[in-house]
Amino acid sequence: MSLWLGNFKSKEMLQKYVEIKFDEQGDRIPSQFMRDFQIDFINYNEDLLEIIFIDISTTSLQLLLEGASYYEKIISQFIDYYGEHMLESYNTVIRVYDFEYNEANAVENKHLVYAGAVIYEEWEE
Repeated sequence: MSLWLGNFKSKEMLQKYVEIKFDEQGDRIPSQFMRDFQIDFINYNEDLLEIIFIDISTTSLQLLLEGASYYEKIISQFIDYYGEHMLESYNTVIRVYDFEYNEANAVENKHLVYAGAVIYEEWEE
């Protein structure tokens, strides 16, 4: 699961930012989020995307990740890395499950920072 934290002015702006549209032929048009972070449809499944917008920004990882799928498995990994509080306040969380973002593609973004990827479910082969 890959995690981005950021700040948006409204939930509607966040939803528009991650929205995938379709052209006249029915082909998908990448969202602004996908374009900003150079994510393609090959590795990205929008059904595994969770977004959260909270009215008041916070530095608390517990508050930012509250309500996340697999919360108990992911919160400890991020707290182990960052501590209980981030250095900056955020009001937006984007989680993409079954996806590990390639940090080499990371770009400067005015809305979001990539916070990392963690394992939330072990797969047996």
